[in-house]
Formats: sequence, structure tokens, C-alpha cells
Amino acid sequence: MSSSYDKGVEALYQGDLPKAEEQLTKAIKADSQNADAYFYRGKARWQGGKQTDAMSDFHNTLAIKPNHNQAKVMLEMANQIMGFRNPDMYNP
Repeated sequence: MSSSYDKGVEALYQGDLPKAEEQLTKAIKADSQNADAYFYRGKARWQGGKQTDAMSDFHNTLAIKPNHNQAKVMLEMANQIMGFRNPDMYNP
């Protein structure tokens, strides 16, 4: 794993989302097949309110590593949250 990857994951767990995203982006540029870098960048983006970008990263993770269970769980959760709709709220 790259130094940028390690720094990005560490920043994510310390709650420094902008630094995590920056470092993980560097790791992806250095190795575009790093599924875990996409996954953790997706987590940083999700926590930072960038849901669409996060979902893209989770899809990229699964494109590289189809059996990445954490990415499957995050994508399913994201799809449920983004797809939630209560028609009764709009039609009293």
C-alpha cells in the first residue's frame, strides 16, 4: 500500500475528511486498481455529505473487486437512503 493510502485511512479515522479525500485521491492516481482506496475515499465522501461521489467510489470498488463485502453493504445502505420516499408526506 502507498503512503498516501495509509495517510488517507488514518485521516479518515481521525475525522479529517478533506485530508482523507485528498490523500486517497493521490493513492488512486498512483494505483487506479486500488479497490480499498476507492472504498475509503467513498466513506470519507459519504461522511462529508458527498453521497453521489461516494456511491461512485463504491461502484468503482466493486468493479475492481466484486466480492468487496464492505462496499456492497455501503452501496446497499446508500441506495436505501437515497431511494427512501414516503408518498404520504407529499399527498396528505
